[in-house]
Amino acid sequence: MTFMNKVHWTLDPGRCALLLHDLQPHYLERLSDRESVIANAGQIARQCVRQGVPVFASQVPWTREIRERGLMMDMWGRGPGSSSPALDPELGLAEHEVRLLAKRSYSAFCGNDFEVSLRRLGKDSIIIAGVYTSIGCYLSAADAFMRDIRVFLVSDASADFELTDHLAGLAAAAKTCARVVTTAQTLECLRGTARPAFSHRIDVC
Repeated sequence: MTFMNKVHWTLDPGRCALLLHDLQPHYLERLSDRESVIANAGQIARQCVRQGVPVFASQVPWTREIRERGLMMDMWGRGPGSSSPALDPELGLAEHEVRLLAKRSYSAFCGNDFEVSLRRLGKDSIIIAGVYTSIGCYLSAADAFMRDIRVFLVSDASADFELTDHLAGLAAAAKTCARVVTTAQTLECLRGTARPAFSHRIDVC
């Protein structure tokens, strides 16, 4: 399937940070394409570490009391348990390489200082990889856009419950608040070997 990006942003490693969105075992175990998401997100994250690009990871924290979940409890239940890791071990990242963000709702900007951290680091762009495309990834992208932060949403390093949901999330992001890119294009830019701009069209299989 082909998406038409409305923006022509170029990913500049010096201006961006990586957001690994909710890549916790609790959420990944529900995916049929878990291995490919972990592999692609892991590649991007490790390249970011090598290039000195900050890596953030949002996480839904364990709640001691049900009321801490707010309306998320009505929609999704209690969330990850107390023993659930903040980041899937198969990503191959050391704890000191990742800045953890506890979030209280769908957006990675909710209930923490993510925006402040980006501003202090001099970053005005983020790469998003993770789950779920049409929910947290998309709403984090929209939230970033409304804060004048450019978003590059990686099509094959993100996933959803169903392929149709994933494609819908990518289409909505490309139309309203982000540039949809692939893992290969992202790595190309991070290594400094990219063409001046991404192609207009992204083929998502």
